[in-house]
Amino acid sequence: MDLIKALLGLAVLSSPLWLILILLPVSLWIAVKVAKRFKSAAVRLTGGVIIFLALFFLPFADELAGRIYFNYLCSTEAGIKVYRTVELPAEYWDEQGRAIFRVYEGDGHKAMFLMGGSKFEDARFEYSMFVEPYSSLFHIDRTGFRLRNRETGKTLGEVLYFRYWHGWIARNLSLNRSATSCEVKDLNDWPLNIFRSSKAKK
Repeated sequence: MDLIKALLGLAVLSSPLWLILILLPVSLWIAVKVAKRFKSAAVRLTGGVIIFLALFFLPFADELAGRIYFNYLCSTEAGIKVYRTVELPAEYWDEQGRAIFRVYEGDGHKAMFLMGGSKFEDARFEYSMFVEPYSSLFHIDRTGFRLRNRETGKTLGEVLYFRYWHGWIARNLSLNRSATSCEVKDLNDWPLNIFRSSKAKK
C-alpha cells in the first residue's frame, strides 16, 4: 500500500492534473472489465489490481526509471572531486592556516581571486562551468564547475552534479519544464579543497 501511495505521489508531481484525472478512471474501468472475466474472487482482485497498476503507471514508466537512475548518480558520482593540489603562498592564509580568499569565474574563464577588499585574475588557472549530455535515454545532463591549470591543460578539480529533465509527460505536457539537480554542499567553497598553504606539511 505504501508503494502505491509513493507511485501515486510521483505521478502527481511529474504530470499535469488533467492527465491523471483522465488516466485514473479509464485505467480503473478497464481493470474492472477485464477482472470480471476471472472466476475466482481472489484472482479477480489480484488481476484487477495488477491490470490497473500496469495501465495507470505505464505512461510514467520512464519517469520512475529515470528518477531511480538519477538518484543513483547523485549518491555515487556527484560531489567535490580533487585530482591535484596547488600551493599558494602565506598571504593567502590566516595564522591558523585557513583560507582568506575566494575563487570564482572571471573574464575568459580565468580564475578570479577575491582576497580582502581586492580581487585579481590569475591567468594560470581556468575556472569554468560545464554542461554535458550524459544519458539521452533518461534525459540527464552531467554538469558542474571545473578548475584547470592552463599551462599543463590538466584538471585540478571539479564539483560535479547531475540534472534530470524528467519523463516525457513532464517534458511535453507540463507547464513547469525545470530540471531536478543533485544537492551538492559547500558549492561556493569547493576550490579551497584544491589549494593548500606552502607551509603545510608535505
